[in-house]
Amino acid sequence: MTRQRLPGPFSTTKLNSGVWQLTRDVPDGACVYLHGAGPEASTLLAGLRITALEFEWRAEGVMIGVAGADGVRHFRSESVIIHTPAARLYDSLPLASFDADARRFWRRVFRLIRIPGGRLVVGAIARRRRRGTASH
Repeated sequence: MTRQRLPGPFSTTKLNSGVWQLTRDVPDGACVYLHGAGPEASTLLAGLRITALEFEWRAEGVMIGVAGADGVRHFRSESVIIHTPAARLYDSLPLASFDADARRFWRRVFRLIRIPGGRLVVGAIARRRRRGTASH
């Protein structure tokens, strides 16, 4: 079972019977599309100011928790698609980053490569280091 929580606020748009679009009310906010939402979704989503959404994917569908001023209310949907704009896509991922020493090293390597013959110098240093570590 997979779970996800999205902070709000969200505005709602009914696109068709059982099909909803929930848009996060911030620049570059996520859009959530609900397909096959149960009839109780209409009463929950129509007049509620949504402060957060919770999703729990199960074998039989998705259980959606809608947090508002009255607490959290739940309903079921056949499927949920969460569209995250590219600018915010990697914010929650634990991506690797370089420390100051590593950034300085790579900056020097790329500067060296840009000068004429620099690629040959970097290649020679790398080959010399590889031969030196292979003998140990």
